Amino acid sequence: MSNLIKFGLLFVSAILIALIVRIVVAGISRPATSVPSTEQVRVSAADLPQGLLLRDEDVAWKQMPITDIPPNAVIRGDSNAVELKGALLRRPIAKGTVLVADDVMLPSAPGFLAATLKPEMRAVSVAVDDVSGNAGLIQPGDYVDLLLTQQMDRRTDSPDFAVSSETVVEHVRVLAVGSEIKRPKSGETPDASNRARTVTLEVTPRMGEVVSVAAHLGSLSLALRSFATATRNPSASMQPVSPPSPVWAGDISSAVRELPRSHGPQLASAGPRSTSPPTVTIYRGSERNDALSSGAPSTGAAGNNVPPVPSLPVPH
Repeated sequence: MSNLIKFGLLFVSAILIALIVRIVVAGISRPATSVPSTEQVRVSAADLPQGLLLRDEDVAWKQMPITDIPPNAVIRGDSNAVELKGALLRRPIAKGTVLVADDVMLPSAPGFLAATLKPEMRAVSVAVDDVSGNAGLIQPGDYVDLLLTQQMDRRTDSPDFAVSSETVVEHVRVLAVGSEIKRPKSGETPDASNRARTVTLEVTPRMGEVVSVAAHLGSLSLALRSFATATRNPSASMQPVSPPSPVWAGDISSAVRELPRSHGPQLASAGPRSTSPPTVTIYRGSERNDALSSGAPSTGAAGNNVPPVPSLPVPH
């Protein structure tokens, strides 16, 4: 091998060694990856009153410096963070306030259902099915009206009043659906095979009596109300209101209104019945006389009083 070739190989080797050394030195001198200086934390999305059952729309994420995050805050991505959805708010919270674990009471805590009740309120359960319970779409924290539907055909012969429906309780809060006292997670579909058969409502003592009586009069249905209300304060929904008028079958269906009306019993349609007592024909020999069945004497052809028929002798 000539000296020129040896010199070329040495030159290439020197360049490669220089590049390797430069890469190693650059890697050692590079500063370590810095820890993020901010985190996303849970804050209130609006002014929230005490006793509210939180839902997704009540909370939001906010980017904050780590140094400003209070202890026990709900940090995004933290495996130990509490789930605020369905939790009970212990105190009023202003909009934008960082929510911490001490601000809420979790559904798994003992006495959670009793804690959700406001002072002087009661919890009453109502039996529902897939239709009357909105196919399982009503969740704890929702507001509903309670509708009573009655079959009145056994109480009236008028088709117009065969069926009635009326709202007996308005704007009451759902505390639990079956044994579930928390709302399902986002994107979670209720199990169709495990639909709840009862719904627990927060009512006043008077409303509880109304619900108890209504359950024996007919079938109860739940009507879901919108969250778009003037106030989020649950106590504002318990103001007394005048009950709406019932809706009858004849108010809805023109076919019902055009049904022929019942004419009642045959005897009643034949006109007033004669009040004269029936007569009894008495034969006495060749004479015939008519007497009242009440035993009053009657007059014969000659106008004489006819004595009563003598009793027949009893044979010995």
